[in-house]
Amino acid sequence: MEKIHHQRVKRLQQNMAAQGVDVFLILTGEDYFYFTGDARRQPRAIIPRDGEPVLLTFAGEVEEARKATGLSQVIPYRGLHEMMQAIMAFFKSLEVEKPKVAIEMEFATPAFLLDRFKMANPQVEVIDAKALVSPLRRVKSAEEVALIRRAAELADLGIQRAQEVIRPGISELDVATEIEYTLKKNGADRLGFPMFVNSGQRSLWLHGTATRKLIEAGDLILVDIGPVYQGYNADICRTFSAGEPSAEARRLYSLYREMQKAALEAAQPGVALHKIEAQIEEVLKESGYQDYYLRGFIHGVGLSFEETPFPTIFPEDVLMPLEAGMTLAVGHPTLSVPGIGGVRVEDTVHLAEEGIEVLTSAPREEIIVV
Repeated sequence: MEKIHHQRVKRLQQNMAAQGVDVFLILTGEDYFYFTGDARRQPRAIIPRDGEPVLLTFAGEVEEARKATGLSQVIPYRGLHEMMQAIMAFFKSLEVEKPKVAIEMEFATPAFLLDRFKMANPQVEVIDAKALVSPLRRVKSAEEVALIRRAAELADLGIQRAQEVIRPGISELDVATEIEYTLKKNGADRLGFPMFVNSGQRSLWLHGTATRKLIEAGDLILVDIGPVYQGYNADICRTFSAGEPSAEARRLYSLYREMQKAALEAAQPGVALHKIEAQIEEVLKESGYQDYYLRGFIHGVGLSFEETPFPTIFPEDVLMPLEAGMTLAVGHPTLSVPGIGGVRVEDTVHLAEEGIEVLTSAPREEIIVV
């Protein structure tokens, strides 16, 4: 185990001791990578309050897992029942009447696995691991920021490719395919989420995907891309127009840029997210478009494309003060006005002690006309 992963495990174990947690059970790729340095499908590991992590790995992958992580304790299994038996045996070995087990309870945790775990282990107390892991992952090391910076460069390249290929008559799916091919040819591992290419009426959508819909002259098109580089995500969105946009669309986009500028100026270490939202809503109030806004302008980005702070899913995160070292996506919701369309501009940033460094640099001053 490399020094950085050893240090992360030790810091996690300090949090576990402080909160009376006996075991952290890893079921997600992001946490497995963060604490072991290994990227693996079906990632399973046990980190006890004291001692070395224990990996649970398909029998054919044991030696590879040992080599990739430097860990010696690897339990092989050939089926779900064997994995559960190994976990149950480990809990029994703790000789604790009711072990407290932390599990991440966000998007990446398989619900069926959590449910079966609870059924097989009624003697344990299951708690959310967020309070243990989030304080570690939300502040990025210089090495992590460097990887996110490279992912951001790929995001810029994706927007450049979108500008080259978007035109009336091409499908959203073909645009997305061209972008993804370019990203992977230039070093992206994968995409953190299905790419949005939302055109025409679909530009009003908060989320999206790429469909077989053909782009038409006059469409607004939102392109949202999340390249992953060596495990780390960036997040970018730009608004395109197939031909000259309407004056109303330009005004709406200008408003969004003012919202983003207000957020970037307010985002400083120690400032809580709700105070930044208040600044954004002041900008909106003057425009009359406040009824078209969904709160949640900023979210964390790192090993997950959306991670703490994550106020659209966990409203309590609006109370969280920003910290130096965070990497954030600024410009999350679509500002959607029926009859005009949807606009959005999102960038990945790094929050340093002296302020914001914007990592994505694709043109953002105006709607990109193609």
